[in-house]
Amino acid sequence: MADILPSEAVKARILSIRPAPAGTPIESANVEWIEIRVELDSDLANWRVLHLRALWREDVTRPVDTDVVFSFGSPHFARAGEVYRIHSGSLIRAATHPVADDLAPGRKHVYAAGPLSGARLRLGKGDYVRLVEAFGAVIDEVVVWPAEVTKDEAPPREARAAG
Repeated sequence: MADILPSEAVKARILSIRPAPAGTPIESANVEWIEIRVELDSDLANWRVLHLRALWREDVTRPVDTDVVFSFGSPHFARAGEVYRIHSGSLIRAATHPVADDLAPGRKHVYAAGPLSGARLRLGKGDYVRLVEAFGAVIDEVVVWPAEVTKDEAPPREARAAG
């Protein structure tokens, strides 16, 4: 008898992660995102993007601190080459106060928060982002490790608040 594997091929991968810069106000949560690239034409029904907090942090008391960032619906047919940008903020905020990343071409923009009050900044240094298929197998995992931003690269506080 052959083994039955829940995922016979890698249908999608985590393409990139962009955590929000330090000091970003919650109103600008859409500047934080995770990108998923579809590798094969397939059904991503019930696949999830998970955020796991680093266990070495003092404020993490449980063995695993997991948060579902986004779940693909059922069914969810996707084409090879599609890129889903999952923002930490709200679609409502994107519609009323878009930032440059909300308008990036070649991406399907989805938002982790429904109402404005649901937005939150999740991705901290040392955390993990996992792409998990419907049966619970981990397809991809990436450690969040933001690049250090120098004073010259950081946007002025007024620009961050306006976004």
